[in-house]
Amino acid sequence: MNIAVTGSLAYDRIMDFNDRFRNHIIPDKIHLLNVSFVLERLEEKFGGTAGNIAYNLKLLGFDSKIIGSVGKDFERYAAYLVGQGISTEHIKMYEDEYTAVANIITDLDDNQISAFYPGALSRGHEVHLPRSFVSGDFLVVAPSSKQEIVKRCKEARDRKIPYLFDPGQQMSVLSAEELLYCAEGSAISIFNDYEWQMFRTKTGVELNDITKNETIVVVTQGANGSMIHSKQGNFAISTAKPREVVDPTGAGDAYRAGIIVGFISQRSWKETGQLAATIASYAIEKYGTQEHHTSIDEINERYKTSFNEHSPLDTAPDPREQAADHGDRRF
Repeated sequence: MNIAVTGSLAYDRIMDFNDRFRNHIIPDKIHLLNVSFVLERLEEKFGGTAGNIAYNLKLLGFDSKIIGSVGKDFERYAAYLVGQGISTEHIKMYEDEYTAVANIITDLDDNQISAFYPGALSRGHEVHLPRSFVSGDFLVVAPSSKQEIVKRCKEARDRKIPYLFDPGQQMSVLSAEELLYCAEGSAISIFNDYEWQMFRTKTGVELNDITKNETIVVVTQGANGSMIHSKQGNFAISTAKPREVVDPTGAGDAYRAGIIVGFISQRSWKETGQLAATIASYAIEKYGTQEHHTSIDEINERYKTSFNEHSPLDTAPDPREQAADHGDRRF
């Protein structure tokens, strides 16, 4: 089975504000907003939704192939990915563009203000899903450009490839019709709580309208865990226990990797959600989205400590031997 990961590849500039945004924003002057924050820390890290998800899949023992577009300054990132054992063969470089850059400021309440320059990412829709990816594979449609997201969902639907739809930051620019098209054809659609409310408002649909067609809807709720909704029932998933909380950036992409592994390994949704929460707990322990390092044994131990159950990775099938048929699901 091939796992194709699409989404952004970016350099993340992560900054800390040693105060609270709310202390510097005057509500009745919001129409004249002009603020400046003096930052305590700045680091540049490798990031982007596709890179982050592929990295966490690797930690969970699963190989994937990134499909995306980057700029002329991508060499450092490419060398890093190869060093991690992550394929770059389907990443297209544009010599007249720069790689996307995300500027992320986090305050003491873990609120974030972000500014994103897409660069070469805006040309992602020019890159085609290779013909070698077929119905027995799995596609991750993570946030990138609006055009690329819709294109990837169409490619997957046309080839009958099961896929995860994660609109993320593009919720505001995707039309109601595009959101419904992508969600209704997906195996899994995933949102944070705010994005799910936006989805409901824009489309006018409710959970049952999506799950009745066997699509799984996952709604993450930060420190409150997550909810996994299926036609058969709903599952409340609590968080796993990190050693410490350093930076929440990247936890959502780590969580998505756990959902993907549980799905293609045909684990129960309870196990899948708990595995996702476990790998996400490592991401928040480090400053950056791909700075956490762990082993399968350590993941299994944290899973057991957090949920008082054995990890599904203890008996997970070899990913190279997974059956291509997604029809026989054990949920």
